[in-house]
Amino acid sequence: MQNTLPLKTVKPDHEHLMTTLLRKFGQYSDSVRLGFERGFDSGEMMDRIYANHPSGRYGVGWLGDWFYLNQSGCRGLRGRKDLLKFSLRQILTAQRALGIQPFILDIASGPGTYLVEALAAENGGVQALCRDLDENGLRRGRALAGMYRLGNIRYEQANAFDEASLQTVSPRPTIIVSSGFYEILTDGAMIRRSMQIVGRVLDPGGTFIFTTQVNHPQLKLIANSLVNREGKPWVMVNRPVADVEQWAREAGFATVATSLEPSGIFGVSVARFAGNAA
Repeated sequence: MQNTLPLKTVKPDHEHLMTTLLRKFGQYSDSVRLGFERGFDSGEMMDRIYANHPSGRYGVGWLGDWFYLNQSGCRGLRGRKDLLKFSLRQILTAQRALGIQPFILDIASGPGTYLVEALAAENGGVQALCRDLDENGLRRGRALAGMYRLGNIRYEQANAFDEASLQTVSPRPTIIVSSGFYEILTDGAMIRRSMQIVGRVLDPGGTFIFTTQVNHPQLKLIANSLVNREGKPWVMVNRPVADVEQWAREAGFATVATSLEPSGIFGVSVARFAGNAA
């Protein structure tokens, strides 16, 4: 009698399969092709994700683009932007109610798409300064602000960790924003350093808004399949809300409240000094 062994069910390596598909068919998808050319974490890619208009060559290109733009991370990024704009509007309203003239500083803005869209609905009156090291992002921001005919947003090239330069910003910012910046920093010590700097630059009656990636389900897949703006594997880190809130308190903020966008991947935190209701 012949012995028979049960056949093993071989499950496909999902991550390897995704990597192969992205490399092989990504050239037809405008989003995926842009990601491999400029980096999946680049400002240009964020622009495409926010716009959410699939495009590509042939039917397979459009379909691949639609598939990429509807991944959980992309949906989360769009949710993050909406939540950030909502939080910013609430803070502007609160500061005005207290007689404060808001002045917004984004320390690593890129084009500052969320800010342009938010201030376009404010009918002027709110001044903002966007600073970033990437001149390409600043150039896109100036063009976007020009399209909305906004003369109340300025763009300048600067390092978010240059405290001496930040201390020269005038007037002193009543709102400081870090949007999408802490998500690309893999070293928690750099985030804590940034928060310390923000605490010293922000007006005592002001508010700090920052975003964080708290629960991305595809970190391993992304690290194995996609590249960042430097052409290296795109490695990201999830950070518990409790950790980033504690870092903000260590930087001098007495109250920190975090809300998650609908997908639960990104958090938007609002931090204030003691006795500050704005």
